[in-house]
Amino acid sequence: MNNWNNPYYAGGKSQPGCWFDFSIADVDFFMLDGRYYRMNPKTENPSMLGGAQKQWLFEKLNASTGTFKVIASPVPWALGVKPGSLDPWQGYQAEREEIFSFLEANKIDGVILISADRHRSEARTIERQNGYTLYEFESSRLTNVHTHSLIPGAIFGYNEKCSFGLLTFDTTVPDPQLTYQIINIDNETVHTLSLGKSQLTHTKIDKD
Repeated sequence: MNNWNNPYYAGGKSQPGCWFDFSIADVDFFMLDGRYYRMNPKTENPSMLGGAQKQWLFEKLNASTGTFKVIASPVPWALGVKPGSLDPWQGYQAEREEIFSFLEANKIDGVILISADRHRSEARTIERQNGYTLYEFESSRLTNVHTHSLIPGAIFGYNEKCSFGLLTFDTTVPDPQLTYQIINIDNETVHTLSLGKSQLTHTKIDKD
């Protein structure tokens, strides 16, 4: 078995955990630890990330110059996708709103959300009143035979066979593009969605 260490581990010994960032070409990735610091969701003002990790995320997002910024969560961002459970961001809605409001207040463009934890793959949107629509791509059930039912409201979803999600970026074109594909165990592409950077911006691009 081969193991690849993370680029670094959170805030070191003083702030342990498993959160880090890295870049591939012109795309920045922010990997969140949703377990180490999470509070009981039934407490007052519960936090999933903890103060240090959240501040790190805000600072990294503000400093990012990547065309696209991918924020990875171990649990779904969209609400209502794990009925009856407070384990995903459903149980931490105030902190979720704090993150989304930060994106809007600082006009951070090009953000994509990815997540896992459900035994299905899907694409969803999170509508925002004061910002652009956020897209969430969820990919799970790579090898697990146990299936979770599809939940209404997704752009598309898939749970018939084991599958994975593939994100492809092209930042060389005038309106940089990303494509999300769901590919099953038979190497069949069952769903595809493409977006332009112009759809993920607080300022409309003049196409004239």
